[in-house]
Amino acid sequence: MLGALENLLLPALRETLGAAQDLQGGPATAPSQGNNRVALHATRLHRPRATPDSDATPIRDPASLGWQGTLASDAAHPLDFPLPTEAVGDLAEVQSPPGRILSAGDIYLLDGRTLRFFRAPPGQVVARTRGIRSAGYRERSEGRIDLELRVWAKDLDSVDTLLARSLQSVLAAFESLNVIDLTGAAPGFGLRMTRLRLELTDITRHFDAAAPAWLLGVARCRLHGELELALTLGAPEEEGRIADVAIQLHSPSKAG
Repeated sequence: MLGALENLLLPALRETLGAAQDLQGGPATAPSQGNNRVALHATRLHRPRATPDSDATPIRDPASLGWQGTLASDAAHPLDFPLPTEAVGDLAEVQSPPGRILSAGDIYLLDGRTLRFFRAPPGQVVARTRGIRSAGYRERSEGRIDLELRVWAKDLDSVDTLLARSLQSVLAAFESLNVIDLTGAAPGFGLRMTRLRLELTDITRHFDAAAPAWLLGVARCRLHGELELALTLGAPEEEGRIADVAIQLHSPSKAG
């Protein structure tokens, strides 16, 4: 799931560092030989332990059925993106590119079951819908993700330069991100983070103990936000309901 965050940021790093740069996502080790290496690793997702009197107590709401997926434009009208028939419920959210929630009315409007954009969207269009109530729950809580940028190089100047360029790229990327879907569109389960705020926590430089020929620079960041966990278990069990109530009035009988 943390790989979704890495995959969201790696294209920006690739654009900054160039196609020739050795760039990896996830856990990485020093190169066996050759060029410098840059790695982006989301190491941990943490949810603070809630106490009865803390603000970190999770908020649990009912779940709802819905749909999430990438929309295709109408061939005859490239700025129109119809919702597919399987997109049950009402439109809840639009992202373009993925990771950026768009404001309805400013960038697009919903006309029936079609999204009509005023200009070409900046990337893929992802839509989420929300339908009827479902068994399960939707829980919101504070959360954070620890993120590391690692640079292996043979000299300190290269370490510093690559680390600075990589860090600038990641920080800039979060200026245009406001949501991260950590599970994509996994059926029945969703985990995402909103209200994003990235902070730099520390930078270190040293020889890599596992590969002493390489200098290793590490920039550690912490991503704060609100975690949304959704567990959808299908339609809720039917509840017995009173269809109608009949009232009959009886007059008291008179004694003869």
